[in-house]
Amino acid sequence: MRVPLTRSSDLSVGFFVRSSRRRRGKRGAIRRWAHTAAIAACIVVAALTPVATVAGANELTRVAAVAWGEPRAAPLVTREYEPPRPVLYARHAPITAIREDPPALEAHVVGRGETLLSIAAGYGITPQTLAYNNGLADTASLRDGQALVVPPLDAAIYVVREGETIADIATRFGADPGEVRDLNRVAYEPTDVTDGRVLLVPVPDGRFPGFRLRVTDAPRVLAPHVLWPTAGVVTQLFSASHTGVDIAAPYGSPIVASDAGTVTEVGWRGPGGLSVCVLHDWGLETCDYHASAVNVELGERVARGERIASVGSTGTSTGPHVHWEARTNGVLVDPMTYAPTTAVVTKVGGATGQP
Repeated sequence: MRVPLTRSSDLSVGFFVRSSRRRRGKRGAIRRWAHTAAIAACIVVAALTPVATVAGANELTRVAAVAWGEPRAAPLVTREYEPPRPVLYARHAPITAIREDPPALEAHVVGRGETLLSIAAGYGITPQTLAYNNGLADTASLRDGQALVVPPLDAAIYVVREGETIADIATRFGADPGEVRDLNRVAYEPTDVTDGRVLLVPVPDGRFPGFRLRVTDAPRVLAPHVLWPTAGVVTQLFSASHTGVDIAAPYGSPIVASDAGTVTEVGWRGPGGLSVCVLHDWGLETCDYHASAVNVELGERVARGERIASVGSTGTSTGPHVHWEARTNGVLVDPMTYAPTTAVVTKVGGATGQP
């Protein structure tokens, strides 16, 4: 017999009845009655034990608490409900790139005997670049002990104002906005172009709009007379608004080297059209613009009076002529300073291309 007591334990009672092999008698009858009574008692005990256990459950719990202590329930921890957050997964592994710093500016303190021309030559920039970025309009205004800010290349040092964009700044100097962004490592605009940031705006050859440097100091080179580039009529002289001398001549007339030297530039120069420049042995560099053809190559050695190009009207021009420029240590100077007073007719204001 199996009687369930609790959910985890049962009470099992088994009885085995076997007939006696002894002879029946009075003593055997008594034993049978006793045996029967014992069986009946066991049945009664087996039937009443579960009932008694259930009835005394409260008392058993109290006794167990006294013996082993009352079990404590684990504390209930409550948390505020947090809604699920969206998760964005990248399609590819992230790549970390280190942005290079823009070119740094340098500081230079003028020493005894230094000039604007010599300082600029030492840093590999034009004197116009050094003068423009330091507020100098004349080479004679430089003083010993003066502190100068030197850009790493021919560029304008510009401080961004509120509301300005790269395109606006580049247009002001005639530069390419993409080159300005690349030079200054601008990745995001307007985040990287904030009020007060210093930018470098590339200005090739130091030709800053509306700026002319006066060369009051005597050039420190031997200055012999040079040849006129062509025979013609001088129609416009050197001035603050005109960087050279215009000489009108027939189309195709020869353009010669003003003196012996090395060809430093051959090619198209914007409004100047087809051009050729020669660095003479004693320091002066002359350039001829608006040519129709060039007869020399870059780096070629030329002799005094050798034909290097032909008169033309390329670029911005109203007729065949030569725009003749001269530079001393990178500074534009008046070519008439070194030219002979003969061989060319001077007719200022004459029609270009009508010698």
